[in-house]
Amino acid sequence: MSGLAERLKKLREERHISQYQIARDLGVPRTTYANWEQGKAEPDSDTLKKIADYFDVSVDYLLGLTEDPTPPKSSFPSRVKLRPIPVYNGVCAGLKGNFPDGTQPVEWIMIPDNKPGKFGVIVYGDSMEPEIKNGDIVVVDPDIVIDNGNLVLVILEDEAFVKKIFFRDGMVVLQSLNPKYPPITVPARKLKMYIVGKVVGLHRQY
Repeated sequence: MSGLAERLKKLREERHISQYQIARDLGVPRTTYANWEQGKAEPDSDTLKKIADYFDVSVDYLLGLTEDPTPPKSSFPSRVKLRPIPVYNGVCAGLKGNFPDGTQPVEWIMIPDNKPGKFGVIVYGDSMEPEIKNGDIVVVDPDIVIDNGNLVLVILEDEAFVKKIFFRDGMVVLQSLNPKYPPITVPARKLKMYIVGKVVGLHRQY
């Protein structure tokens, strides 16, 4: 494993950030980032600077040329600021008010300050694999307008789900990413359903 690959993995794990989240923030496919971390490929110089700025370290530190992570003051004037958001256990406590209602955070995670997201929810089960695995934390923002095909957190019959949502002829279809799970079709005015918010990010615990 190259010095860059080792440093990328070390920095990501220290900050408890998933490969999916970093790739999303950098604007690259997750597989591309995974290849950098595995030493199968390396980013170009511009992307390398962007990664250094993201982690608030120097390019030399990323490349394993120094043990001092401090970036030169003049190199990266724009730093990524982080902010904390609460994480809940994913258990619905009712359909009224903001989700989760009446529950306490089980932990806190840090996300980029310039990214959307009001809270995180721990996901259980394998219905959203391979993108979202059991124990992952999805970042949710209840203030973003939901469009057809978005990934959302919904409450259905007093149970919380993360699904892709589709609106079809007065019906709501909740689609899993794992093909072994059939879609859930919700007839209008028949079942209790509450769209909590759009899933805007993912954190994976290791």
